[in-house]
Amino acid sequence: MSHAQIRLKDQFLDSDPSLNYTNSKSRTGAGAAPYMAVKLPVTDTIDYGFAAYVFGVVNGAAEKINRNTPTGETVNQWAGLPGIFGDGKRIQETTENQGIFIKAVNGLSIKFGNLSLGASLELNYGAQNRNIRYYDAFGIREIPGQGFHYESRKNALALSGIIGSNYTVTDWFRIAYVYQSSANFPFDGSYTIGVNDPTYYRSTGVSYNFRSPEKHGLGFAVGPENLKVAIDFLYINYGSYLKNARQNLEDPWYPNPQGRSSETIAHLNYRNQWAVLIGLEHKITKEWTYRFGYSYNSPIVSSNALNGAQGILLTLNHVIAGGFSYSSGPWSFDFGASCFIPGRQIEGGKDTDWAISHGIFGPNNQNNIVGYSYSAQALHSIGINFGVTRSFD
Repeated sequence: MSHAQIRLKDQFLDSDPSLNYTNSKSRTGAGAAPYMAVKLPVTDTIDYGFAAYVFGVVNGAAEKINRNTPTGETVNQWAGLPGIFGDGKRIQETTENQGIFIKAVNGLSIKFGNLSLGASLELNYGAQNRNIRYYDAFGIREIPGQGFHYESRKNALALSGIIGSNYTVTDWFRIAYVYQSSANFPFDGSYTIGVNDPTYYRSTGVSYNFRSPEKHGLGFAVGPENLKVAIDFLYINYGSYLKNARQNLEDPWYPNPQGRSSETIAHLNYRNQWAVLIGLEHKITKEWTYRFGYSYNSPIVSSNALNGAQGILLTLNHVIAGGFSYSSGPWSFDFGASCFIPGRQIEGGKDTDWAISHGIFGPNNQNNIVGYSYSAQALHSIGINFGVTRSFD
């Protein structure tokens, strides 16, 4: 289970004071990620394993923030509903980005003396959706005929795999390496654009492939069975796969500052990530074991990738974790907790998708990019883990 909080700040300053606004919004999110695994011996040197778990959740949002109409027109002109919403240009906007990723893993490990080799085949399930809604200046009534909704197909499946090795150098020292391949998710789906608009009221198809990054890990463990210290190094190449996300619509309906088009490109600009993890495991008695760890993760997101509806964990770097286990006969009961130290405040760049969509108005590229600024900061993220293990030896 996890609970997290992020804060978004932005402001728009213009020579026309009626266009000026500020926002300061905090958003919290919570959820659970179940995990189940089984390990079965096949022979004295071969083991089979199966696991199913949620390995990723996206829950980004910026809810009812002040902004001006995307075209620079009055709300009545923009909505095409004279007399209802007034002659000002102020509206409120809600942006939501959501997704979930689940793995089912089948694997084998083989032992050759001090060397263990393992491989697994992963079946991945994923789903994504995105919404933008517009409201009147007070956030009470949703403006019909504006905004859009994207939803991926329900059966987006992808294959990936893991290979790894573990070598016991001495009774006190072990070394391991693991590689996880990329997965290509077919997130074809549909866009519903301009709900209640007589021209653009229906849904249109969209083609879109999403590729997850690869992961490399190298680890070392030192110490006897009752007191181990481990250090792991991880490298994840987000930048190789998540620089841009391109979606192609069947109809030229997607709204942008220049009008409408059949293509939407999200400039994610994610960076490759490396991480260092240090852990201690101490078995005090036959029944009790405690663990403590710390990790540093290089930032995935910088100023040129910041989005006002960003996922929380993308801006966090430092993690502290601890936990304990209690064993009784064939049963083991585990508890763990992790805490992300508050991330630094990231100032958004002037050329990001978010800045452009909030600083440019209309097909003639009327703009005040300099007048728009924004920042985001992850305030905290806390995770709590419970586990139960049953041995059938």
